[in-house]
Amino acid sequence: MALRPALVAALLAALALLSVGCTMTGTVVASETVEESLEVVSDPRILVETFNGRISVITGGEETIEARVVKRGSGRSQEEAERDLSRVELSIVQEGSQVTVAVRRNDDALSLGNSGADIELAVPVDSSLELRTSNGRIESANVRGSVIARSSNGGVTIRDATDVDAETSNGPLTVAESSGRLDLRTSNGELDIVSAEDALIRAETSNGSLSFSGTLDRGDHLFRTSNASLSLMLSGDAEFAIDGHTSNAGISSGFPELTVGDDSLTGTSTEDGEPDVRIRAETSNGDLTVASQP
Repeated sequence: MALRPALVAALLAALALLSVGCTMTGTVVASETVEESLEVVSDPRILVETFNGRISVITGGEETIEARVVKRGSGRSQEEAERDLSRVELSIVQEGSQVTVAVRRNDDALSLGNSGADIELAVPVDSSLELRTSNGRIESANVRGSVIARSSNGGVTIRDATDVDAETSNGPLTVAESSGRLDLRTSNGELDIVSAEDALIRAETSNGSLSFSGTLDRGDHLFRTSNASLSLMLSGDAEFAIDGHTSNAGISSGFPELTVGDDSLTGTSTEDGEPDVRIRAETSNGDLTVASQP
């Protein structure tokens, strides 16, 4: 059967869009990759800011920062995408021990489409990081300095840091093998603290499970979620006091010294006075579990 002229024209238009890199949504994307290497002093402070893109940081050389930035512009044609790309500006500034890597638009676009930038860094192991993005995930692996992380609509994963202040929304948050003060907040996502070491915790989420394993430093600790389970895994010889609550769910304890009520878990894990570790654990419509491990 012969194709109608209008249908042929539509097919040819679709093929033309595909030939210039059209995505599944019909948006044409133009991209540019920038790579730069910087020499730095020990323990640098690194600030990273982007939009509509991810940030990934790993350890690299002892005195260098390696940066790789992929900028994107988008439009309804290749020409429009290239024009949009020209409005995505990269700035890398070094001032003493501080390095700032920032990607911003030079206009006030109402709609970003697929415009944005992904940033990858390899940094000295003892760097301190401040990472900010929107509509993208943040990852930091084996960088042992402090980490500040801010995202939205993207997950955050941080491993092997000291002192973490992390916040996101509509995404999971995971902090593993980290120590010091851990101040963690998300919503509509799981929050997992794995193998913490002598940490001081403030962890809050909603509509997502919250879990902890590791050791706690002296002081007051807060674990709070809603409409999901809350579980703490502590060493069998851990000494702590707990004030835990849930509703419409079960409660279980691996520490026989604690008192399990209908909607509460309270008491101390030791009879040797008041412990220096104090835990407040709150959830609703989810199980509350405090388990012991050898």
